Amino acid sequence: MIHVFVTSHGGMAEGILESVEMLIGKQENLTAITFGKEMGVDELEECFQKEIVDVSEKNQYLILCDLKGGTPFNTAARFSFKNENVAVMYGMNLPLVITASLEASEEGQTLKKLTESLMAQLVDTIGLSEL
Repeated sequence: MIHVFVTSHGGMAEGILESVEMLIGKQENLTAITFGKEMGVDELEECFQKEIVDVSEKNQYLILCDLKGGTPFNTAARFSFKNENVAVMYGMNLPLVITASLEASEEGQTLKKLTESLMAQLVDTIGLSEL
């Protein structure tokens, strides 16, 4: 199973999770982890440690972050440095989270294939409307 986490500064992660559920229903593999303004780095790391358990090829994690270099990204990245079954991406948006959650649930999906697919699709998740 591939677990998908969304993490952000403030309520963005919960907002995206709520929007995903509104559009495609509750996703069992999708969890929000928020870095609240009253939290410290140690508290955020504890949140990740509680959620990222039994990491293996059969129990992988994809962490989607709001931006590169922020506290949620830096904290999550430490988990990916420790294990190839944890991947971290930044620049999350609603289309990316929906795609990640749906593709993560596909039979035979691997973390490597999932991240490659998401990277290939990123260009289609943001654009300029032409009138």
